[in-house]
Amino acid sequence: MPPSEILPLAQQLIRIPSVTVGEETRLEEVRRAVYFAADYLRSHRLEVRLFDQGDYPALLAGFPGQLLAPVMLNGHLDVVAAEPGIDHFQPRIEGDYLWGRGAADMKTVVATYLVWMKNTRQTGPPYPSINLLLIGNEETGEEQPTGTSHALAALEREHGYAPQLLIAGERTEETGSQLWGQVCVENRGVARFQVIARGQRGHSGSASLQNDLTQRIIRARQKLSQLAARHLTLESADGWHSQIRFPFAHIGTPGVYNIVPDYGVLGVEIRPIPADDVTALVQEFQDFCRAEQLEIDDLLVEPGVVCDPGNPYLRLLLDAVRQASGRPPELGRKLHGTSARFAPGGNGVVWGQSGLGPHARDERHYIPSIEPYYRALDALGAMVKSKE
Repeated sequence: MPPSEILPLAQQLIRIPSVTVGEETRLEEVRRAVYFAADYLRSHRLEVRLFDQGDYPALLAGFPGQLLAPVMLNGHLDVVAAEPGIDHFQPRIEGDYLWGRGAADMKTVVATYLVWMKNTRQTGPPYPSINLLLIGNEETGEEQPTGTSHALAALEREHGYAPQLLIAGERTEETGSQLWGQVCVENRGVARFQVIARGQRGHSGSASLQNDLTQRIIRARQKLSQLAARHLTLESADGWHSQIRFPFAHIGTPGVYNIVPDYGVLGVEIRPIPADDVTALVQEFQDFCRAEQLEIDDLLVEPGVVCDPGNPYLRLLLDAVRQASGRPPELGRKLHGTSARFAPGGNGVVWGQSGLGPHARDERHYIPSIEPYYRALDALGAMVKSKE
């Protein structure tokens, strides 16, 4: 049975501390995780292309002669840092759960993809036109090479290729108790940046120091909140709305009262639904910052996406889930920003297994959700072959 292969492989991946976010960033371990997956696939006679020009390697794998396939499975091998005092990188199985950093987000699904590709290759031709893209910097936002957007751009530039459906395998059942996750046909985007204020360091009692940077940072936060209220849907009855967060701020030195600081920074993260124009919001805020002599750094703006309901490969995916589950698939919307936002033409969906506690001390994956997902992959492969 596939879970008997997938669980040990998932545990091997979890033991690799491939951290990209947090104080323990370990790029050499990210590289090790991607090369581990590449070696696994190559050892089972799948075609593999490595993207290894930047700090974050990625790989594209496919069946013989079908590296550029219309359906792309997509996942990531990086994780966020462990919490102090917890050995997240020693996986353990307790009852129905696999515990460990990356168990739910998303090394168990990556292991499922690897085993499915291997087993499908061993059945012999004809093979389904499905490939696999694995990256190593999803948690950082994929800004640097090689994220999903960079790999897709290289493939389009070199081969005129774009997947007709990208399936991001992030979990879509988040209670950690059900067998089937939703097929999320809408995905929120991500915008994030730092607002930086620079000023003159001096004595706080000096009458010559006006409009200090603390006031400028506070005004910037107020202005951005006003713009968000105008440009974004921040409340909804069904929970499908945009959000704005200010995850960090640093101005001055705690306990030092008589020195006006010369540097301040405010972190901003926006997760826009596809209907909201986050680009217009950011442009208007940039105009404000220029007038206030504030800088914007580390800017990333990626709107949300909606997959075309008429996409023929989306229909095959829904039929595959229906066949494997024995019931109509549940359509959903993914609140977390995922790699699906990079799908050409917006033709990306999020469809994964069941897990809970991503990025938290209690992260774990619901083991019973593995086997149904694998059966649905089998059904999708058979339907893609029949279509061709």
